[in-house]
Amino acid sequence: MSFSADEIRQLVTCFYGAVDRHDWERVESLVSPRLVAEVGSSGPMNWSAWQAHLEEFARGFPDGRHVIEEILVDGSHGISRFRFTGTHDGEFRGIAPTGVTVSISGIHIDRFQGDALVGHHGQLDLHGLLTQIAG
Repeated sequence: MSFSADEIRQLVTCFYGAVDRHDWERVESLVSPRLVAEVGSSGPMNWSAWQAHLEEFARGFPDGRHVIEEILVDGSHGISRFRFTGTHDGEFRGIAPTGVTVSISGIHIDRFQGDALVGHHGQLDLHGLLTQIAG
């Protein structure tokens, strides 16, 4: 089943909105069991490994939000340029909460098969994030 560009944009928005709400049941309903995710320079990971990564961000930045600035669609791919904002109110990567509000940029390339996310490539300014919370 082929989806229109508007439907792919809606899937991207729905997925990251559910991540931001920590609605893991909804997130999981949008993910294929065959999902392959790559974040930064990490190797390929399955859904449970990527979910652990997402949940680490949710614990460290409980009010974290993906502010989507642009979504481009190419076939079954949704490419989003976004800004992640949030307050460091939980431990993150061994760093105790600082109360610092962060704002970093990133890009996601998500591939859908029907209404299921089957591939994710993400680049996030992790260096910028760690610099902001390290003071």
